[in-house]
Amino acid sequence: MASNENNLTPSEDHLATVKKLYFKGDYKEALSALDILSKDFPNDPILFIMGGDCYLSLKQYELAISCYEEALKLSPKNILIYKKKIDVLFSTGNTEEALILSREAIQISPDNFDLYLTQGNIFHDLNRYDKAIESYNRVISLSPNSAFAFCNKSNSLIELREFEEAVTCAKKAIQIKHDYSLAFFNLGVAAMQLRSFDLSMESFNKAIELQPNFAKYEHGKSLLLLLFGDFKNGWSLWESRWKLDELFSPKLKTNHPVWTGNKNSKLFVWAEQGVGDHIMYSALLPDLSKLCSDISVQVDPRLVSLLNRSMGDICTFYPENKPVPFEYEEHIAMGSLCKYLRRDEKDFKSSRYGFLKDDKIKTAEIKKDLIDLVPSGNKICGISWRSVSVKSGIHKTISLKFFIETLALKGYTFVSLQYGDTEDEIKEVKSELGVDIVSYTKVDNFNDIDGLTSLIQACDTVISVDNITCQLAGALGKEIHVLLTYGSWWGWMVDRGDSPWYESVKIYRQELNQDWPSSFSEVKKNLSDKKI
Repeated sequence: MASNENNLTPSEDHLATVKKLYFKGDYKEALSALDILSKDFPNDPILFIMGGDCYLSLKQYELAISCYEEALKLSPKNILIYKKKIDVLFSTGNTEEALILSREAIQISPDNFDLYLTQGNIFHDLNRYDKAIESYNRVISLSPNSAFAFCNKSNSLIELREFEEAVTCAKKAIQIKHDYSLAFFNLGVAAMQLRSFDLSMESFNKAIELQPNFAKYEHGKSLLLLLFGDFKNGWSLWESRWKLDELFSPKLKTNHPVWTGNKNSKLFVWAEQGVGDHIMYSALLPDLSKLCSDISVQVDPRLVSLLNRSMGDICTFYPENKPVPFEYEEHIAMGSLCKYLRRDEKDFKSSRYGFLKDDKIKTAEIKKDLIDLVPSGNKICGISWRSVSVKSGIHKTISLKFFIETLALKGYTFVSLQYGDTEDEIKEVKSELGVDIVSYTKVDNFNDIDGLTSLIQACDTVISVDNITCQLAGALGKEIHVLLTYGSWWGWMVDRGDSPWYESVKIYRQELNQDWPSSFSEVKKNLSDKKI
């Protein structure tokens, strides 16, 4: 379709055929009819709008955008056209361009609450949650009964960890729209983070009632159950993770059946999610070997040597970044083993006291090197203070200077277990606090996880925020003090200072609306008492 210089407009009779074809789903035929009409009415934006809608239905997004652009040339202040183009750009991942266009549209129509709603959604997608909330607030000022604005605002508040206000907004959305399943889901999530089990469960159940078999809602409920220790029901519902629109990790593409307990099967266990999850779920493999004798496992390549040393007698490990080099009859995702092997807290005992085996020779070498660097009488304390998790890392991370200054722990020499570039932070602590942090350069803390395991084992104790260090230390049976932000990962559960996964873990939980100092005070007291 192309525009021209004719100002005639088609009648409803002219458009009837196109609309009929469109609503029947005959989009290509509708486009053909539009092409014929455009020859007589080349300067009417409605034809380009309808063409864009047809291309959109055909998932030909670039052509849809082109049509909407032609329509905007003919009708430069038409907010409907702006909205259509913005929606296509947003849905196809052209988020920044969609944001620019939404601002242009708002300048034309500053009181259009729907534009602010769209702009809020774009800001949320860009992780600019404060700006998203500003947009939703503008919607609410223009349209006080917008359930969508309250619901979406609650979602942004959850990301900002403003859980109490998120509850209030979700409840307001429900008050306006009683059958709003997404608002019930957001209420469930916010209440879960506030550790309000009953409200969260009621909300998830209502969301599922309103929209049955929707994976997002079932997955939310599964996390609540696991958080509070209902493993039997939680693991079963947790299988919904493979039906989510956005998967945590790729699902294995195979024609082989999923393992359901066949003891004689050649079983392929494939890892999922991040390297910390690979470590945690590896705890289940010794128990699995009692049910199935022929097991091959793919994991992060950085774990292969460590796991083959630790449990290579019961299964064989291969790097997940290469094609499957073995034959198998059935398969299962690592995390799905939990529904068979961790149905009750007593089931965790078999691996709770450590299941990884460090390289003893390497550990001894590192220990010797560290002792040479540590003042006489000092204990060695490994520390990790950052998380690179895309979703939650910013909330877990503590600056190294704040970490050392707040801990103020005497009689210990700190060794960095942190992966990534730490040089500037370590220099800052030396310059401003006069504290030396040992950076053991013989081990690459990110790429050499086997070496990191030995470095952890060479320490007397470990303090860390929630990252891979916690999983490694716990799996080694090494004493570790874990600093958890409020609303932490479901695997650490609630209202307890220990972990069913690892006996050596001591948990320090940040309370709602409190900062870190109280947690650091507890760690300092426990370690100072041990030093005495």
